[in-house]
Amino acid sequence: MESLGFNATLLAQMINFLILLILLRAVAYKPFMNMLEKRRELIESSIAAAEEDKKQAEQLRANLQAELKHTREEAAEILARATKNAEEQAQAIIEAAKAEAARVKESALAEIQREKEKAVAELKDQVATLSILVAGKIIDQKLDDNLQKDLVNKFIKEAGVLQ
Repeated sequence: MESLGFNATLLAQMINFLILLILLRAVAYKPFMNMLEKRRELIESSIAAAEEDKKQAEQLRANLQAELKHTREEAAEILARATKNAEEQAQAIIEAAKAEAARVKESALAEIQREKEKAVAELKDQVATLSILVAGKIIDQKLDDNLQKDLVNKFIKEAGVLQ
């Protein structure tokens, strides 16, 4: 029954195995578990940081899109104002050109009227002088300057009444 008897080697191996487990637990298990815990915390914090970065990136993207939309609206508004100002300036230029054309036309009409009056006055003087010369030849008398001026003025008054 020796085979079922007490085996000291087996007992020594069990004690050695238990001492090895205790030593491993004291020396390797706790540091290994601490390292795994730190690794887990690092991964969790990295995931949390990545999610926070993703949220911030999405917020930034949304802000940039809103800012881009606002900028486009401002650009459209500036373009509309510029177009309106250009139209107003074009209208002002057209109005100024019309006013200048009207002024030039009025000036030309006034000049024409002055030239017409001047021509009529010269024509009256010439007609009067010719009439006096013809009348003088008909009468065969020579008129002196005073008589000639009186006849011219009388003729001009009569011609003015006839108009």
